[in-house]
Amino acid sequence: MRNYKFEIKMIAVLTALIIPLLGFSAELDYKLEKTKKLFIGTPFKLHVNITSAVSDSIFSTQKDTLNIFILKKIESNEEIIDDTKTTLLDFTYQPFDTGEFIFPELEFAVKTADSLEILKTNNFILNIESVITDSTENIKDIADPLAVRLKFMDYFIPLLIIIIIIFAIKYLIKLIKQSKNGISKPEIIDDRPAYIIALELLNKLKKDDLLTKGDFLNFYFRISLILRLFIELHYKINSVEMTTSEIRANLLLDDHSEKSDIVRFLSQADMIKFAKEIPEIKNSEDSFNWLENYLKSFEKITTNISEQKQTKKEY
Repeated sequence: MRNYKFEIKMIAVLTALIIPLLGFSAELDYKLEKTKKLFIGTPFKLHVNITSAVSDSIFSTQKDTLNIFILKKIESNEEIIDDTKTTLLDFTYQPFDTGEFIFPELEFAVKTADSLEILKTNNFILNIESVITDSTENIKDIADPLAVRLKFMDYFIPLLIIIIIIFAIKYLIKLIKQSKNGISKPEIIDDRPAYIIALELLNKLKKDDLLTKGDFLNFYFRISLILRLFIELHYKINSVEMTTSEIRANLLLDDHSEKSDIVRFLSQADMIKFAKEIPEIKNSEDSFNWLENYLKSFEKITTNISEQKQTKKEY
C-alpha cells in the first residue's frame, strides 16, 4: 500500500525549497517618459527597473548612440527590501532627426554566482517632429507701415557714437595688453616623450595600491585615463574626451593588433566603470602589466630611432 502521507510531506518540502528560488528570478520593467509630442532636440527619459537578488550583478553594454537617439545621461539607484534588490536606471536620450523611428531594444545581463540571465526591453515607435507650432497664434498687421524720412543729424550722431565706442575699445585693449606684459609668466611645457609621462602616472597608481584596498572603480578609471592620455599625446587625437567607440573610429594605426588590444582594454575598463562589476584581482593585475609593457615598448622604438639618426650623422 502506498504511503500517501510520506509523499505529501515530500511534495511540501520540495515546494518550500523551490519557492524561494523562484522568488529571486530577475524581472525587468520599463516606462517611457515624454511629452505628448516629441520634437527634435527635446530630451526624453526611459525608466528601467530590474528586480533581482541582492547578490546579483547587473550590467549592460555601453552604447554611445542608438541610431538618431543620442544617450545624454544615465542615473542609477538601488533599493533593497528584505532579500530583493531593485535597480533603478534612468536613461536620458535626445533625438537629432525628424520622422518616425523605431527605438531599439536594450539588453541587460543579470549575473548570479552560477548563471547569466539576459533581460530585454521591447522596441517601440517614436514620431519626432521638426518644430513647435502654435496654430492659435495668427500674426496680423495693426496698421500699414509708415514712411520715415531721415535727416543729416539722424545719420551723423549714431555714426559718431559708433566711432567713439571703437576708439574706446581699442584703448582698453591696449591697456590690457600692457598690464599683461608687465606680469608675464613663463610657459611650462612638458616635452618628455608620451610613454615616460604615462609610465610616471602608472607608477603613482601602483603606489596607491587600490587593488588591495578593493577600490576597483577608481583603479580602472585612472588606468584607462592614463592610456587615453598617452594616445592623445603620442598619436595626436583628443582621446581623453572621446568615448571608446570614437577612439576606435579616429585612431588610425598600421598595426591592427595594437589597435584591437587598445580597444579591448578600454572596453573592459568601461564595463567596470559603468556596470560596477567587481573583477578578479588577477585580471586587474594582468591589465596593469599589459599597459606597463605596452608603454615600455615605445622606449625601445625611441632608442632605435635615436641610434639610426646617430648612424646617419656619422656617415
